Amino acid sequence: MNYANTVAQNDMTFSYHPMPFFNDVESKSTFNKKLDLNLYCIKRPQQTCFIRVTITGTTVEENLGDMLVVEKNDSLFIGDLVVLEKQDEFHIYEFAGVSGNEFVFMALDSKVENIKTTQWTNLPLVGTVTNTIHQMKPRRDLMKFAA
Repeated sequence: MNYANTVAQNDMTFSYHPMPFFNDVESKSTFNKKLDLNLYCIKRPQQTCFIRVTITGTTVEENLGDMLVVEKNDSLFIGDLVVLEKQDEFHIYEFAGVSGNEFVFMALDSKVENIKTTQWTNLPLVGTVTNTIHQMKPRRDLMKFAA
C-alpha cells in the first residue's frame, strides 16, 4: 500500500507553515527557529499514514480522538504497537514476543482476541505506531474561572 497516494494531490488543501520553536536552552525571549513536525513524526512519508483513535477502553495511553502516526515496516520488534485491519476496522496490538514457534500479539482493546500465529507476515498489518499526537482537551468536570 502506498499511503501517499490515498489522497489525490489536488484534493489536499492544507497550508504548510512551520511553527515557531522555543528551545529552553537558548534565549527565552525570541523564537529564532521553526519546527517542522514532519521531521519528528514522519521518517518515511511514502509508507506513513494517520489513524484517528475512535474507541475507548484500550489499555494503552491513546485516548479517544488521538491521532496515531503509523508506518509500514518489513520488520517488527518486541514491544512494538501495530495496527491490524480486520473487517474494515483498525485494531491496536502489542507485539509481545515469540512463544514456541508462534508470534504473539496482545490486543489492546478488551473486546478483541489476542493473536498467535506462525506467520506474522500473513496478518492484515497496516503498520507500526511510531508516534501519537494527543490533543489536550479542557476538563469539563472542573470549575472554570475567568480572568
